[in-house]
Amino acid sequence: MEASKPRKRLAGILILVLLLAVIWPIAAHAEVPFSTFTRDSFGRVVYTQPAYAPIGTIGQDIYIEDDNGNKVYSPLKAPKDLFVDRNDHIYVADTDNNRIVHFDEHGEVVRVLTVPESPLNKPQGLFINEAGDIYVADSGNQRVARLNREGEFVQEFKRPKSRFINDSFVYEPINMVVDKRGFVYVISQGSYQGIVQFDPEGEFFGFFGTNSTEVSVMDRIRRMFYTKEQLSRQVRLLPTTIRNIDIDEQGFIYSVSGSKTEQVKKLNIRGDNLWKELSFTERSRYFRKGDSYPEAQLADVAVDANGNLTVIDKAMNIVAQYDPSGKLLFYWSGPVAAGIPLVGINQSPVAVDTNSSNEMFILDDSLNLIQVFKPTEFGAAVHTAYKLTQEGKYAESEAYWNQVVRLNALFTPAYEGLALSAFHKEDYKTALEMYRLAGNAEGYSDAFWQLRLQWFQHNFSILANSVLAVGVAGVAGGRLKKKFGWRLLPRTRPRWMEHIWLKQLGHAFYILRHPLDGFSDLRYLNRGGYISAIALLALVIMMLLAKVNLTSFSFNPVPANELRGAPIIVTFAVLLLTWMICHYLIGSISQGEARFKDVFVGSAYALFPIVLLGVPLALISNIMTLSENSIYSFFEWLMIGWSGLLFFWKIQSLQNYSVGETIVNILLTIVAMIALWVLIFIILGLSSEFVDFIYTLYQEVSM
Repeated sequence: MEASKPRKRLAGILILVLLLAVIWPIAAHAEVPFSTFTRDSFGRVVYTQPAYAPIGTIGQDIYIEDDNGNKVYSPLKAPKDLFVDRNDHIYVADTDNNRIVHFDEHGEVVRVLTVPESPLNKPQGLFINEAGDIYVADSGNQRVARLNREGEFVQEFKRPKSRFINDSFVYEPINMVVDKRGFVYVISQGSYQGIVQFDPEGEFFGFFGTNSTEVSVMDRIRRMFYTKEQLSRQVRLLPTTIRNIDIDEQGFIYSVSGSKTEQVKKLNIRGDNLWKELSFTERSRYFRKGDSYPEAQLADVAVDANGNLTVIDKAMNIVAQYDPSGKLLFYWSGPVAAGIPLVGINQSPVAVDTNSSNEMFILDDSLNLIQVFKPTEFGAAVHTAYKLTQEGKYAESEAYWNQVVRLNALFTPAYEGLALSAFHKEDYKTALEMYRLAGNAEGYSDAFWQLRLQWFQHNFSILANSVLAVGVAGVAGGRLKKKFGWRLLPRTRPRWMEHIWLKQLGHAFYILRHPLDGFSDLRYLNRGGYISAIALLALVIMMLLAKVNLTSFSFNPVPANELRGAPIIVTFAVLLLTWMICHYLIGSISQGEARFKDVFVGSAYALFPIVLLGVPLALISNIMTLSENSIYSFFEWLMIGWSGLLFFWKIQSLQNYSVGETIVNILLTIVAMIALWVLIFIILGLSSEFVDFIYTLYQEVSM
């Protein structure tokens, strides 16, 4: 009996736990099967929690009635496009089945459109306007078919007729969009002329948004040296073709191409690209397929209700999302595994669209279904915060940006949103810090300008009185000095100042005033040596480190608390050492008179302007804003140009060259430096291959 009591007690505890589990069930969240990344304002890749999570699939259970009224399983077959209308209904261009499949907002099949009165043939694109009319890029029939909301054939847009279009033009529509005026913008397979534009009546209106021709360096060289006959034999350079298209609520048209410079274009009504300077394929280098990084192959683009842009890369299986200004928010991808496909992992994404709840639908023409993704808490907070910021509701966005920071402190766009909110509230001190965390040098400068203005307004009387007092003291001191003969420094120098090393260092000031004579004195009057040159080089390195790490964030936007030392020292040492070696060798074979000691010492003294101006310029930058950038740039280029002129005069004086011989020597030295670097890289590469070969041979012998 005593032994049964613990058992009864244990059984009671288990029953209580089961009851609690029934009353308060714990939801089991499956881990998202892909990795999500973003890139901060300093260009660093940052891992982040998922912005979207897969919640299911659509299109795997499609049944239609046959001629006998029986339900027959009829899955999607190589679908090419999907479209989500204003009611969140989903339409799919079921290409190889020659039909359009219509799903409701829950993913249930509503109807299947085949257009019996004018059958579809390989439909590849879809668009539904506000009235519910369905536009179909009917590729096999070489037309765009317009259906009414009941699915009845209404109109078609056939091959355009114009004297500006020759017989070689191929018209095979693969997608299109329609603006609020009823103008239709059609993409034709393989057409390099651009987007074909029709008016509402179907008349050809012109080409729109044509890509520019990409010309390589070799192409430019051929044009310079080839004859007309030789150029005629070359492959004709043509613009890249446009792959897909979308349109937003404001009427801006977005196109994706295989171009290296115009991957995604945002076109206004005139066809001007507003995103000429942006790149949309750089992220692909962070994902590999095997041992290679395949070229980006952007397949589709979609704009959601908040103006955010989603782009899918078919080759790399990447989904990337950008804010309305084209700035990267996040991107993700997952490994394609053989066997049973995973929910959320695409194999061959071809189309993407979003609904009013910002749920994302990605069509896969290999899996023959639609993957459905829902924003996570993190993704939803980012979207809401961006929307409020774009609308100018900075105070309301602050809570959402704080939520984003709480979820991911490395998501730098959140700090920019908080900075805008603080700046709007005139809390410039907080805005300054937030802009620094966000990596926004321009915003940091604007906030600092406001703080500087407030400081001047508060301390103007003190500054004015101080300047007046200094002026009076200067005048009085001058008169007293003249009357009593006062001296600030003694007439005789201390003995330690007569040391030869200090005299050699002091000669650097003489070189600034008399460069040709000063460099000659380094050799013939022994005014310089290895020790003084090494001391000057050490000072140059110290000044470079100080300049980089003390310069204001406005002029040198680097992450907070990041000291950059090793790369600067290594780069400086490599450049200077290769310059000295190559310059000495070129001078030796071109009748130069300088010894290696002269080249070494003279190069060190030629860098003296960096010692003089480096740190003062860095310190002064901390009281300047970007509005004074011209002043900062002037002194920075003065420092660089001054050193460059001293190098020129150093070569002319020590090598005993004329001006022309000096220029030739500099050019030959630069060529020799490049050749030396290439040779070093080749030797390092061969050494690595040789070590790998020896190691592989050892493994095989030891087996």
